[in-house]
Amino acid sequence: MDKTELEAKAFDDQIRERMKHGHIPDLREVKPCDYFYNNPWRRPELVQLDMVESFQLILKSIQSYSKNSSKDTKVLEVGCGPGYMSLELARHQYQVTGLDVSSACIELARNLSENDPHRDNKDNLRYFMGNFTNPDIFKGEKFDVILFFGSLHHFPKQSHVMEKIKHILNSEGLVVVHEPARDRYNEGNVALSHLVRTLLSATDSFYKESAVPSGKELNQELEALMAELKYEDDSGVSVQSENDNEAGFDEMYSALNKNFTELHFEDRYAFFHEIIGGIRLDDKKTFQLARYLRDMDALLCKKGIVKATEFFYIGRK
Repeated sequence: MDKTELEAKAFDDQIRERMKHGHIPDLREVKPCDYFYNNPWRRPELVQLDMVESFQLILKSIQSYSKNSSKDTKVLEVGCGPGYMSLELARHQYQVTGLDVSSACIELARNLSENDPHRDNKDNLRYFMGNFTNPDIFKGEKFDVILFFGSLHHFPKQSHVMEKIKHILNSEGLVVVHEPARDRYNEGNVALSHLVRTLLSATDSFYKESAVPSGKELNQELEALMAELKYEDDSGVSVQSENDNEAGFDEMYSALNKNFTELHFEDRYAFFHEIIGGIRLDDKKTFQLARYLRDMDALLCKKGIVKATEFFYIGRK
């Protein structure tokens, strides 16, 4: 198999395993799912704090910068996965197309769309399986908005992606990017994340019980956590999929600014995503603490105390 096929297989396997354990990738229909041990998809309230908050930012930005009404705006989501962002945009009347290399994700996305109880019009959302940089994909089509939500960093050749965007994006169209930048993790980020995890674990409030380390053991744990947060193994190989982490922040950001006019940029968060799903308190305290960690994460990033490891960008053609 080539790299694209290996990438597709990784996400085919992932979504099938999640579905087998009751996962519903729908921002409105998500249910509690204990299969996830440290992931916001574990509880609907955590999804609200994380994915829904991200969606609201994306929606508000498109509404602010788009020159058309939602019904007249064609949106393409590249790397849509099981489609929860595309589906939510369609619920807001946008004309949406979702693209992904994973056949299992596309199959699930289509099923969720066809059975969506929140839309009477099922004609404003379509899904395709394929590689975005394939020259035959969307040949002759144009879009008003092209969205990358956690997918741009999977492309090793950012220049090829930018050329494809410019080719199929209408004049004055928007490129909207919400991406992790795991290459920005530094020792300070890892130390803070380890501190929070250790305090939670020491009070029996985290999914993973561990002794309070010191000396050599602490250094080993920090090294292991750095790799975990970067989604890498000990040798630096990506563990989620073949093309994960192919592009870092500098590569993505410079490519975007070279090809589009920046309308908005902001650093987002550094650590809360990788912690809140692992909190084990009663529901009320879990959600209160999760919200606090999210808000403190944003504040620490804003103050420059920790390095943001995700960013949000809007550019115009």
